[in-house]
Amino acid sequence: MTVLIVDDYPDAVEVWDLLLTASGYVVITAVDGREALHKAQTHLPDVAVLDVQMPGLSGTDVASALRADPRTAHIPLIAATGHSRTLLNDARASGFDALIVKPCDPDDLLREIQRLVPSRSGNTGR
Repeated sequence: MTVLIVDDYPDAVEVWDLLLTASGYVVITAVDGREALHKAQTHLPDVAVLDVQMPGLSGTDVASALRADPRTAHIPLIAATGHSRTLLNDARASGFDALIVKPCDPDDLLREIQRLVPSRSGNTGR
């Protein structure tokens, strides 16, 4: 299974990349919204984790654009934010399927991915 990780903080991208790769996922990364849109449209990941607040195109902007594109509308989206869960309604309105609060326990991220794409999670050999 392929996971797109997007965060404007490179260390977060690297940590999540290492975690997910070690868990058997194929990981694609991006450090801003424009790159995220391009990679989502090019690679069509099975799930995407998007930082909500990024300069330029925010995670909510990216989510809205992905939902509006028939090629990417089906991709489950996880909002990642350093803010409280009160953003859940805003995230859902933008098209997110789940929310994780940063810093996030690695097991929480893995659980959300498995919940959203249960039949294709980890160790797929892809």
